[in-house]
Amino acid sequence: MGNQTGLLLQQLMRAHHNACMAALARRGVRDVGSPRLLWELSTYPDAPERAPTQKELADKLHSAPPTVAASLKVLERQGYVERRTDQRDTRRNRISITPKGRDVIAQSMDAFRQVDGHMYHGFSPEERALTNQLFSRMLQNLYQIGGDRRQDPPPDPLAPPPGAVQDPF
Repeated sequence: MGNQTGLLLQQLMRAHHNACMAALARRGVRDVGSPRLLWELSTYPDAPERAPTQKELADKLHSAPPTVAASLKVLERQGYVERRTDQRDTRRNRISITPKGRDVIAQSMDAFRQVDGHMYHGFSPEERALTNQLFSRMLQNLYQIGGDRRQDPPPDPLAPPPGAVQDPF
């Protein structure tokens, strides 16, 4: 069952991604390469001093800082985000979403809602809630064994300790 479950989840993720890309393309906003990052920025107030830093975004998204840096560079070039030097600590930049970014994220969210509506077609509200709870639990479980890209994976609990002599039989 384990391999079949993994394959099914991979197929589900790929189909969901493809459906989202098609829905975004129909709205003319396919160029948004990091909608999750842009969405996260949209949840912050417009006050520059309250905008998150790159590291704070990486932590929120469970992503490696270099991954977030690369995504921010593209979003900034597209005019969806802007960086401002932190007034209290000039070594840090605060990242803000622009009005153009807010417009594109609104269109993107409409696309994602449409895709989710199709994905959950025929599900009761209780089944939808249960599915979300189960996926959240699975995600937290995977974070505990290295699924969080911000940090090195923990050692395999089933592996012998370093330096242990292995039984050849």
